[in-house]
Amino acid sequence: FFHIKIESTHYFLIMSTSATFKDNAESSRAKRGIVECPAQDDRDYGTLVLDNGMQVLLISDATTDKASAALDVRVGHLSDPAEIPGLAHFLEHMLFMGTEKYPDENSYNVYLNSNGGSSNAFTDMEDTNYFFDVAADQFEGALDRFAQFFIAPLFTPSATDREMNAVDSEHAKNLQNDFWRLFQLSKSLCRPDHPFSKFGSGNLQTLKEGPTEVGLNIRDSLLRFHEQYYSANLMKLVVLGKESVEELEQMV
Repeated sequence: FFHIKIESTHYFLIMSTSATFKDNAESSRAKRGIVECPAQDDRDYGTLVLDNGMQVLLISDATTDKASAALDVRVGHLSDPAEIPGLAHFLEHMLFMGTEKYPDENSYNVYLNSNGGSSNAFTDMEDTNYFFDVAADQFEGALDRFAQFFIAPLFTPSATDREMNAVDSEHAKNLQNDFWRLFQLSKSLCRPDHPFSKFGSGNLQTLKEGPTEVGLNIRDSLLRFHEQYYSANLMKLVVLGKESVEELEQMV
């Protein structure tokens, strides 16, 4: 599924809560014996480096009734262009709004909801993380839909306009969150020319009104950001399923 472009040489490692994935960039196939885990953990582990540079941690648990996956992209709101604060966060929202293979905006969520699953995502300063869980016997279908986020998202103009309002509503809710308020206070106290000072949430002013005033097309900006940063070798993937490590390897 994850046949994604490669354009850069930076990387970031997703840390698993139950194991430490040691980098093995020389390998192009799943191998065992390089994952450290507790003696009482009877799950099977493997690592995989895809041809496009993406590093993958495979976790096989024959007893699980839920499968799951998480993908981390080594880009966050510190990489937002100065003229569009919140672009990385907005792009995170937009990936849920349809892909070339599954153009229905609700396809991903409908599939997960119909099969006992859930999903979410978050944008941090230097990375963006996407994750889901689903009934174990429906993992392959969910993983295919998930992979399309990073291969061919649509970014339709209609969804772009509507999702700006969702981001703006999220920002309004954050204004009442003490943790978020303290975070913004710390940003306001740093040097204004330092990336840490950037406003990462985004709202209608930064995503619509501001770009329009300077002649920027927000959809074109989304496409450029996705093309520049959503490169396979900037991604780390963890999958957990009831299949064997070898079967999970074939799925990704």
